[in-house]
Amino acid sequence: MTKTNLINTTTVLGVLLIAIALVTQTGCLGLVSNLVHAVGADKVPADYKDAEDLEDCRLAIVTLADNSEYSDNISARLLSRYVGDILLDEIDDVRLVREDEIADWRDSHGWDTVDFATIGKGVKAEKVLGIELRNLRLRDGATLYRGRADATVMLLDAETGDLLYRKDLDEFTFPVSAGQYTSETTETRFRKLYLGMLAKQIGRLFHPYDFSETVAIDGSIASQ
Repeated sequence: MTKTNLINTTTVLGVLLIAIALVTQTGCLGLVSNLVHAVGADKVPADYKDAEDLEDCRLAIVTLADNSEYSDNISARLLSRYVGDILLDEIDDVRLVREDEIADWRDSHGWDTVDFATIGKGVKAEKVLGIELRNLRLRDGATLYRGRADATVMLLDAETGDLLYRKDLDEFTFPVSAGQYTSETTETRFRKLYLGMLAKQIGRLFHPYDFSETVAIDGSIASQ
């Protein structure tokens, strides 16, 4: 257990003891709920059990999409950027390899280099988060935007190439039960919206999150 985890565990246990005392003495469930939420005790843990290992780590995020082995791909670039922004917010002291460093390395060594560990080692990363984005579709018929894609997420040790974690996200669909008419938005805007939602799903594999954030996710359309 890391020092950070030990501190967090101690904090949570302390709050829970206070909460039990409050319920016993006053029956104040609302205050207890607020205390538990404040320390993150009600959050869903990261799917990757060793997520704390990403703290203070130099991490390269590389997304390979259909045809990205030949040239830069806008969807791959956006997804890497969005996932990176989330991890910077959620993981203490993670250090991301800059997007342009990865692009420059691939320019020099060929865009057909599709081995994540090789790319990660080439840009002097400690770990590499590799994302394979396949079968991306943004339309459901001629007049409706509704995104679908298959994604495979892998975390590797850049030095050894060892696979540390893998998760398949098959047929990730957004919106789940609705769509956005082509008369209401542009493909560029919807692409960003869809990839942003996929990035959130990927990010949650590596950090705790509030389950309520996943409820009624289609409501995000309303704010666009």
